[in-house]
Amino acid sequence: MPKNWRPVGRSAIAASALIALVLVTDVLETVADVAGAAAMDDVMLWTNTGFFVLAAVAFIVWLWRVRANAELLVGPHGQRLTREWVIAGWICPVVNLWFPYRVVVDVWRASSPDRANVRDGLVVWWWMAFVVSWLFTRFITLAGIVDTVPLIAACLLDLVSGALALLVVRRITEWQSPTRG
Repeated sequence: MPKNWRPVGRSAIAASALIALVLVTDVLETVADVAGAAAMDDVMLWTNTGFFVLAAVAFIVWLWRVRANAELLVGPHGQRLTREWVIAGWICPVVNLWFPYRVVVDVWRASSPDRANVRDGLVVWWWMAFVVSWLFTRFITLAGIVDTVPLIAACLLDLVSGALALLVVRRITEWQSPTRG
C-alpha cells in the first residue's frame, strides 16, 4: 500500500452497523405506524432519526478515508471532485442529488483491482435507490400521506437503498484492504 494509506476497516464496520440499525428501526417504525401504535411510532421515529444521523456521519467518515486512499492510488487528478465535496456534496442543495454519487463512483473506480474493466452498476443502483427513496419519503411526509401502501413502499425503498449501500461499503473496503493484490 502507498505511504499515508489509511486503514478503513473500522470505519466501514461502524458505518455498516449504523446503516443496519437504521434499517431495523425503519422497519419497526413502519410496523408501529401501520398498526396505529402512535406512542411506539414516535419512539421509533426519534430512534430511527438518531441512528440515521449517526450512520450519515459514520458513512461520511468512511467515505473521507476511502476517498483519501483512492487519491493515493490514482493521484488527485484521478478524482473529478476535490476531497471537500465528500462532505459538502451531501449538504449543498441541488448538487446533493449527484455529487455524492460522483465521489463514490470515482472512489469505486480508483479502488477496483481491475480499473480498466471496472463496472459501476452497483453504485448506480445504490444511488438511484437512495435518491428515489429520499424523494418518495419526503413526498409522502410533506403530503401527509399515512396510508399503509405508501408507508410500506417507503420502507421497502429504504431497505433496498440501505442494502445496496452496505454492499458498496463492503466492496470498496475489500478492495482497499491490506491484502489487496
